[in-house]
Amino acid sequence: MSSWGAGEPQGGDNMGNRTEALLQELREALQQPDGALQQLLEAYAPQDLAEALSLMETPQEQALALMQMDERVASEVIEYLDPSLVDEIFEHIPIEKAARLLQLIPADDAAQIIDELDEAKAEALLQQMAPPEAREVRELLEYPENTAGRLMVRQYVRVRPDWTVEMTLDYLRQVGSEIETIYYLYVVDNRQRLVGVCSLRDVVISDPSKRIEQIMESEPIVVQPDTDQEEVANLLSKYDLLAVPVVDELGRMLGIVTVDDVVDILVSESTEDVLKLGGVEATEEPYMRQSPWDLVRKRVRWLILLFLAERLTGTVLRHYDEEIQQMSALAWFIPLLIGTGGNAGAQTTTTITRALALGEVRLNQVLKVMGREMVTGLILGLLIGVVGVVNAYIWTPQKEAQVRMELALTVGLSQMAIIAMATTIGAALPLLAKRLNIDPAVMSAPFITTLIDAAGLMIYFIIAKLILFG
Repeated sequence: MSSWGAGEPQGGDNMGNRTEALLQELREALQQPDGALQQLLEAYAPQDLAEALSLMETPQEQALALMQMDERVASEVIEYLDPSLVDEIFEHIPIEKAARLLQLIPADDAAQIIDELDEAKAEALLQQMAPPEAREVRELLEYPENTAGRLMVRQYVRVRPDWTVEMTLDYLRQVGSEIETIYYLYVVDNRQRLVGVCSLRDVVISDPSKRIEQIMESEPIVVQPDTDQEEVANLLSKYDLLAVPVVDELGRMLGIVTVDDVVDILVSESTEDVLKLGGVEATEEPYMRQSPWDLVRKRVRWLILLFLAERLTGTVLRHYDEEIQQMSALAWFIPLLIGTGGNAGAQTTTTITRALALGEVRLNQVLKVMGREMVTGLILGLLIGVVGVVNAYIWTPQKEAQVRMELALTVGLSQMAIIAMATTIGAALPLLAKRLNIDPAVMSAPFITTLIDAAGLMIYFIIAKLILFG
């Protein structure tokens, strides 16, 4: 068995093999006397146990495993399971047992789990919880989804500005075991208004006779309970914070959002954005827990929409059918031109969407961004257009020299214009979506590609008419 202290690097297949081995050990221990299971639980971290548990085939098997664990260990494992999976497991655990497990985990984690349940089941579970814990969970659930209020932890260390460092350290020894995180100490006045923050490190290294107000940061970074969770994550990342305080409109402390919750947010938001960029609806279910029908439901809407949108491309081709019949060689380069244009647009969309998410681009910079991308597109188009000219000339040896040159020039100029257009549109659409309060990731690569296909064909045939049929 690997212990908590086993420090060999784990990654890729090694991690997968380790989890599979732990799953097998867990199944064997469940069939043996209690001592074997207890020994296994002591040897592994709850994160490892949660990962192994999630690989079990049915919620019934997972529920059986949790019920045989000590409640303290089981609650720690639950913290690292997906909330939707916990809800499935709770279907097979007595409600009294489920309530006791939820009471042992942080209120923000319990709120996430209960939020996944239907209203009747959630209320029944809250009724079984101890009143103080149930009240705290209810208060968190009153805040809108995906906000700091939903994520915040109510347990944190409050100190007074006139306390000495020595008094503060004595206080920490008394309450430290009851607090989930002690990254920072929050300095509040008699009305519970936040007046400063000091790190645990600053307290430990300061002169014991100094007052807290002498070492605290008097203008800390704060968020409101309705601040979007992605903005909270960006603040913590930007300022290298381990936690950020949540205050009301009067500056009174409500709680803190910790970095471990933010990591989960960043993973969730990144996953959602990546899926949207691919034209797939986001899901909280792990891939291997989704049935083929689940996968169909997540993809079919976008595919139908894109299928209908591609009719625009067909309409453009039909409009220029006469030109294609007069020179069939024009059709040879259609996949090359619109494919390259679509790729350029998708690159730009992905870049701008990421920049918006990280706060690197602001809405008042729309014209500057579009101008930058247009210039970038022209340069890229010029470089790739030269390749297009050579390619078109080589591909048409059966044509007369003048026709070959005109066709090559058509392809080269079209390629340059299409790429410039694609990068400009690829920059404009995410910015427009942001302005309309739509997730920029919705302007996905497939959508951009479909739009550029039709616009690119129009550019190609307009240039062809001017050069070849003018």
